[in-house]
Amino acid sequence: MLQTGFGLGEAFLARWQAWRQDPERPARLQVVAIEPRPVALAALQQHLASTGDSSAQAQQLCAQWWGLAPGFHRLGFEGGQVELTLCVGELPDTLRELQLEADSVWLSAPSSFPSLSPPFVWDEGLLKALARLCRRGSRLTSDTDTPALREGLGRLGFALQANTSWLQATYQPAWEPRRAPPLVTAWPQGAAREAVVIGGGLSGLGTAHALARRGWQVTVLDACAEPAGGASGLPAGLFSPHVSPDDNRISRLTRTGLRITRQTAQALLDEQQDWAPSGVLEHRVHGKAGPRLDADGEATGSEEASAALKRAAGLSPEAPATWHRHAGWVRPARLVQALLAAPVPGHITWQGRCRVASLQQQGPAGPWQALNAAGQLLAQASLMVVAAGPGSRDLASPQVPLQALRGQLTSAPQADSDRLPPLPVNGQGSLIPHLPGNTGPSWHTGSTFDRGHPPQPAGETTPCKPEDHVTNLSKLATLLPATAASLGDPTERLQAWAGIRCTSPDRLPLVGPVDPARRPGLWLCTALGTRGLTWGLLCGELLAAEVMGDPLPVPLSQARALLASRPAPGRQPPASDE
Repeated sequence: MLQTGFGLGEAFLARWQAWRQDPERPARLQVVAIEPRPVALAALQQHLASTGDSSAQAQQLCAQWWGLAPGFHRLGFEGGQVELTLCVGELPDTLRELQLEADSVWLSAPSSFPSLSPPFVWDEGLLKALARLCRRGSRLTSDTDTPALREGLGRLGFALQANTSWLQATYQPAWEPRRAPPLVTAWPQGAAREAVVIGGGLSGLGTAHALARRGWQVTVLDACAEPAGGASGLPAGLFSPHVSPDDNRISRLTRTGLRITRQTAQALLDEQQDWAPSGVLEHRVHGKAGPRLDADGEATGSEEASAALKRAAGLSPEAPATWHRHAGWVRPARLVQALLAAPVPGHITWQGRCRVASLQQQGPAGPWQALNAAGQLLAQASLMVVAAGPGSRDLASPQVPLQALRGQLTSAPQADSDRLPPLPVNGQGSLIPHLPGNTGPSWHTGSTFDRGHPPQPAGETTPCKPEDHVTNLSKLATLLPATAASLGDPTERLQAWAGIRCTSPDRLPLVGPVDPARRPGLWLCTALGTRGLTWGLLCGELLAAEVMGDPLPVPLSQARALLASRPAPGRQPPASDE
């Protein structure tokens, strides 16, 4: 369902309730709604109270009504069976950023357009943009009924229905509509929904879980005996947004990813043990830009930190710092394990100690096979997703632009004399204090960035370096001087963890088919860099949406910028076979 205005949620809640009561309902309900400036949470709650709507659905909507800054926001309900993609932006621009084929359209003037308040004029350009998102047979309902709107819809191929209380129409053009080519070719209708994912980390299990939620049978192969044996085995990490003066692509992607990570952690993990929505204080030690002055802190969730927060962290009131209220910490390995165990309509099969040495395709359109070093078959499927971090290039293509990035974390049991802030802090490395454990709380700081490090063989432990403790503690001294000074000489109690991540030349993930023309069915989900906790689940969701032809969780231009087949910076795309 496509809604051109979300308003106060009446249409969405009504459709959700109808879906729940329908004994023949489809497996999933997907609603895409556009609103330029969503109402504040207090206004939404007040409206629901005034209408007497105290339903569980209304309460769940309010619980997720936060951080609605410009961009796309994926809100999930009913274990992921009901999805609301709330697109915050101007209507004409947002329509161009959508790729979907709507079963139904609710045509309503965006309620928060002061300049476009009724009577709202649906000009031909807007109606053409809407028709582009319809398929033959799509149903349209509008709360506006004017001769001009009827004429415009009829001219674009909508057959109007007579004698109804609402304006209703069905898209039945007498011509074959011309459509822009899709971002990628969706999976054929009726084809077997079986996939193999190589990589048991956050991007691999995020992809497997997103496909399994859509009814796929997924086999996950990994060289390690247990999930999260690589970089996702990090003891704890932060999911936090990126702030930029121009609210650039990375900033918007991190907001979208943060929401998905937080929602998933809340649904699958134990709060305060495996994760916490603690918020994160960012100390801008190198003059990084703070939150935009024109940004609404309630909408973005990032604002200039208060003097009280700075004092609590041991910083001066004049220190430049940003408060990210929707950020937090999570244990990645627990999240990966929870994704593997979560009940879904499909099924995920884990196969550890399976080191994939090569991939081969059985014929031009046949299934892909994952083989070990002896050439033995490990698994096969028509969809093969490589999510093996730095090892993805050796399996997918030598042209995949990946750079290995080694990181080492320093941790220690907390001592009574440690002057630790009450919440996580980042900005020059990071510090996660008060992490619960079986033997008491601990703190974790880091990490190092060792670029150009050779990829670690799959399944092998990354060695730790004693000198990296010095680097991490030096960063901590810049980030939180009072905390670092209180640690004294912590050498005897220091512990280390190291892992290899990977990044692309433009610092964006690689998601999608490797070479759809020459190697159909071979896809990538990798290059998360240092933002794996914020982007891992988002990239898995994006890949699954592309495969299924679902509404994308990000704008079309952003999805295009993440395509695995995009040319590397400074490199021309490969010549065609023609």
